Amino acid sequence: MGYALLACRVLLGLVLVASAGGKLRGGEAFRAFVEATRELGAPARRARSIAIAVVVGEIAAALSLAAPPNGFVGFALALPLLTAFTIAILGALRRGTNASCACFGASATPIGRRHVVRNAVLITVAGTGLALGAAGASNPTHLAGALTAVSCAVIGALVLISTDELAELFDLGSAPGPIGR
Repeated sequence: MGYALLACRVLLGLVLVASAGGKLRGGEAFRAFVEATRELGAPARRARSIAIAVVVGEIAAALSLAAPPNGFVGFALALPLLTAFTIAILGALRRGTNASCACFGASATPIGRRHVVRNAVLITVAGTGLALGAAGASNPTHLAGALTAVSCAVIGALVLISTDELAELFDLGSAPGPIGR
């Protein structure tokens, strides 16, 4: 159980750091996130405050995931945050808005079902980590196993962070370019 807990901590922590970092990368990235927050349903006059709260929540959760002994608080912070993101995305999809995903900074990619699936995976990781921490999972004892868990988590995090790029890569029907000329 310790290896799974370590993998959950690393995967979720990396995604949260990338998410907060992407939004704080520059003024344009943060403004895009504030606009996306408004488009996802936040009242216009509160969108900036909500966006700031989201970034603070992501940073707090990521730091808590790194804290000993098992990152339990980080999972407990991440779970409602991810659930709120998912509910906001589902609401925007239901309303048929053309909101963009600024999850990792400025992006012109409109939100879609893939974002719901990505968030469902992250919610599952957070829930699993929370359950493992509550069950008293301990830190891994073997270096090779820990390195394997961390490697798997890094790969999983990269896949989740690159959801939009991977979807675009495999969406051959709408991909512009010289292929098929």
